[in-house]
Amino acid sequence: MKKLLLIPFLLFAVLSMAACGSGSDDTLTPEQPEQPENPGDNDDSEAPSQPTDPTPGNNGRYLVLFASRSGNTERLANEIREQLDCDILEVEPEVPYDNDYNTMLERSQEELAAIRQGNYPPIKTSVETFDNYDIVFIGYPIWYGSMATPMQTFLHSHASKLAGKRIALFATSGSSGISTSVSEARILCPDATIIDRSLLLTSSSLPQMATRVPV
Repeated sequence: MKKLLLIPFLLFAVLSMAACGSGSDDTLTPEQPEQPENPGDNDDSEAPSQPTDPTPGNNGRYLVLFASRSGNTERLANEIREQLDCDILEVEPEVPYDNDYNTMLERSQEELAAIRQGNYPPIKTSVETFDNYDIVFIGYPIWYGSMATPMQTFLHSHASKLAGKRIALFATSGSSGISTSVSEARILCPDATIIDRSLLLTSSSLPQMATRVPV
């Protein structure tokens, strides 16, 4: 059962060589960042200053990059990494998000507004090169209908390095669609190929993650 449903996404991503067409027609609704699954677990006392080296897998052709606050996107990223046995790296904000949910909401809204003005919030993650990767899987939560801000910053700052690469998007959401974030990815990385199939798990489908993410 587990190996029947991440087939459409991963196989399409791995086999696709064509450029992505128009975005999906997902209906968008305002989406707030989800509450953490384990509030208080965000201990930044030993956070590395500049993580650059992905955790390696046996298949070095693929890289899973993810940003996660509540833990849902991290779970999905690890499921993809496990099934492809590939490299993985978390994209982290320079300043960790507050555990207080209302404070987090205020900050996420401020950061999204700043990005619309061309000001990207700092992150502490960078990658030297993507030369060895055939496909980069990019995962993030949907915040107010948009790609989470740390991943927007990452794509903005790594756009030139991702030029010519194939990117497969996956996201988690309470209810919002993924189409706006797909458009954002195309704008942020205009010289990369966004594969014409993305994976979105909403709050209702997250419990079935293992069966929705097979290869």
